[in-house]
Amino acid sequence: MSSVEVNLEKARAYNKVKKYEESLEHYELALEADGELSQGDKDKYAWDLYFVKVKDNEFMDEIEEAAKKIVSVASQKDSSKAAKPCPYTLSVIRLMKIYTENEKYLDVLRWASKLDPKKLSNQQFKPNAEVTMNSNKENYYLQTTKALLEIDKYDQTIKYCQDALVTIPEFNNNNDVWFKLRIAKSYKELGEYDDSIDFLKDIYKTKQDWYISRDMAENYFFKEEFDESLKWAAKGILARDGKIESKVNLFSLVGDILEIKGFEDEAIMNKYMYYVIRNAKEWPIDDELKNLLSSYGLDLENTDFKSLFKEYENMWISMKYFGQERQYGVIDKVFNDRKYGFIKANGKSYYFKTYEFKDDKDYLYEGTEVSFYLEDAYNKSKDEMVKNAVNIYCEML
Repeated sequence: MSSVEVNLEKARAYNKVKKYEESLEHYELALEADGELSQGDKDKYAWDLYFVKVKDNEFMDEIEEAAKKIVSVASQKDSSKAAKPCPYTLSVIRLMKIYTENEKYLDVLRWASKLDPKKLSNQQFKPNAEVTMNSNKENYYLQTTKALLEIDKYDQTIKYCQDALVTIPEFNNNNDVWFKLRIAKSYKELGEYDDSIDFLKDIYKTKQDWYISRDMAENYFFKEEFDESLKWAAKGILARDGKIESKVNLFSLVGDILEIKGFEDEAIMNKYMYYVIRNAKEWPIDDELKNLLSSYGLDLENTDFKSLFKEYENMWISMKYFGQERQYGVIDKVFNDRKYGFIKANGKSYYFKTYEFKDDKDYLYEGTEVSFYLEDAYNKSKDEMVKNAVNIYCEML
């Protein structure tokens, strides 16, 4: 028996008992001696490479080198109907995710081109009762569409996101929202503002994150519907999620709109908020803005944007509810966990979350007279839009 045959026998034996490192060593020795691998050996060699060089490796160059070897000796298995483990697919997906994390989007797409999405599995993986992992098909589309969006390939982003929404039957962690959001962003960049708004409204039913409101505000701004833009910008600014400094460009947007509408003082307040955040974070600031704010006698050394936010908060509240009259009613029910309740007003009952009660929580009980605004909300159980009570104040004080 030749040395090549000896090494191949040992490699197969080690692979069978899942000693992948030892198996890989003997396959490499066989290849160094110009040994030929059968297709069965190539598949085993690919698995050895995956487990030793790809699966838990954190070094991008080593992973890519191993992945190149894998795709040269193995092929992508069709896992669309039966979830078959495939070192080719697992290695490419792993590399795509790492390149996404490192913002190397052309490399993401280079490796994405080596996969046929029609052969990818929709089966999600549950390592334990609490955790569910994305399917390979979901991961493929998540990385691909992010990369396409980041390099401004908006038409292709829309196409791939739509493919994902059609071909993935069940989404993990509401990932369908990310595909819809990328479609909305792409439509906005293409100047298709109404289409973008339609997708954002659908997303907003179940996901009221501040950046959804930001994107709505930007769409309406480009449509020159400035009142709607202000309302959505104020929603984003006042949203409970997101850091104030993350919303810095919203303050600039509001300032620009108010300047267009002729509200000089309020425009300057928002531009100053934008300035103070950038000053606190030591981000670049345009000299023209500095000169403008200086002409109003504002403190250009100020970095306390959190205090400034509290000082200006009522301005954004008035923008958010512009054109709406406050409602008056009585708290009808507060549930035991004190997280939500109902208000009766004008013969109707309105749901509210207790964090919307802005006065002392000692007054948060049944029978308290209150005033409030109404806000559109999505009732998931009834699959319909409803009005909820928000910005609630006690009227008994």
